[in-house]
Amino acid sequence: MVYPVTVVGTGPGNRDYLLPAALDAVQEADLLVGGKSALSLFSDVEKEKQLIKGELQGILDYIAVMRETRRVVVLLSGDPGFFGLLPHLRKRFGMENLRVIPGISSLQLGCARLGLHWHDLAVASVHGRGLGQLERVCSAGKVAVLTDGQFTPAAVCRFFLEKGCYFPLVWVLTDLGRPGEQVTLTDLQEGAEVVGRGNSIVILLREDSCRGVFSNSKDKAAVEEPVFEELAVEEEAVVEEPAVEEWKNVVTPGLANELFVRTKTPLSQEEVRALVLCKARLHKGMVVYDLGAGTGGWTVETARLIAPGRVYAVERDPAAADLARTNLKKFGLSNALVVTGEAPDVCAEFPRPDCVLVGGSGGRLGDIVQSAASWLSPGGKIVLSAVTPDTFSAAWGLLQGDSWERLDAVLLQVSRVVSRGEARIFQGGNPVFILQAVRRKSSDS
Repeated sequence: MVYPVTVVGTGPGNRDYLLPAALDAVQEADLLVGGKSALSLFSDVEKEKQLIKGELQGILDYIAVMRETRRVVVLLSGDPGFFGLLPHLRKRFGMENLRVIPGISSLQLGCARLGLHWHDLAVASVHGRGLGQLERVCSAGKVAVLTDGQFTPAAVCRFFLEKGCYFPLVWVLTDLGRPGEQVTLTDLQEGAEVVGRGNSIVILLREDSCRGVFSNSKDKAAVEEPVFEELAVEEEAVVEEPAVEEWKNVVTPGLANELFVRTKTPLSQEEVRALVLCKARLHKGMVVYDLGAGTGGWTVETARLIAPGRVYAVERDPAAADLARTNLKKFGLSNALVVTGEAPDVCAEFPRPDCVLVGGSGGRLGDIVQSAASWLSPGGKIVLSAVTPDTFSAAWGLLQGDSWERLDAVLLQVSRVVSRGEARIFQGGNPVFILQAVRRKSSDS
């Protein structure tokens, strides 16, 4: 009896992502044929196994012989129809002799990680094919590229730079679904310096596509206004260059103000930042919104503390937003995105947050608090700061609603010792209200 060949997509290399039909097919098989990674998923399954190695024709000949007496399952990484061996298997055996079980492709998983729709992506693979494959996607607005150890994410970014392509937003997603998974938000210039990370998918967006992803399409002004500005620092910026490196391994919030690039735009006091972020109860891997990011004090601190989690910062003042980007670059942080615009409008297509920080509201505090209640899952936290009693009163009233519980507030005033002639005195800073609340776990709102 000659058996049909079953082709199984093994997804990203994690059994949590395997379809039940794929597991059933493996249990019914007499022989598993696949690469090292795919076979390792079934190291505990007592089946005959054959590692795919050597040239393609030899593999096809082997399968042809084995299927005459055995039920053969061919294990392919990702989805069989997404840059895999399926076309070769179909040509050799005919579709009538194949049974195909799909898997989760790297593209699907990568876009899921980013909360990004992918039906309009132009896709290319340089895996074993070379950079020439990128020519046909140069003019696309949204591009996804599969890489390998020879043609790495850095090589992809350099190719687009040399072609004069401008992609202001670049993600490098490596080993998706595996223990060493890395997701890095960068741009072409910095992406060209990424070392290694061959097993990656690179997703690149042009400015027009960035607007579609990170702005509220119902708001005409938000769509027409450029969201991603080129990096620029005003001439009056005071650039301090203390040793940032010595803070690299510090795990507590409250970085010294002198470490930040500053202008006349205010930077929050380091003690205030420390208390705000302690109240937020941050942890690794979170998604955090920083609304009213200013010059990036909270953004930088949060990005450091939650890496490899991601910060989505919103600031309506373009100069301040540029400065926030500058400070992120100074600290070598690539897991934060600063968007110029107004909250909550530009947050419409961000990934869902675990925590929302509100440093400024631009007069839209009610809209922001209401939106945060819809963004956050039960148990998610909102933390706000207010420098005036009126703002505090408004925030306190908004957080009394049915959506929130465990409301708490503190008033913080920091005084510093300063010299006045031969004497030393305490000089008080502006008091700051800090409010926090938790998304109610059972609410009718």
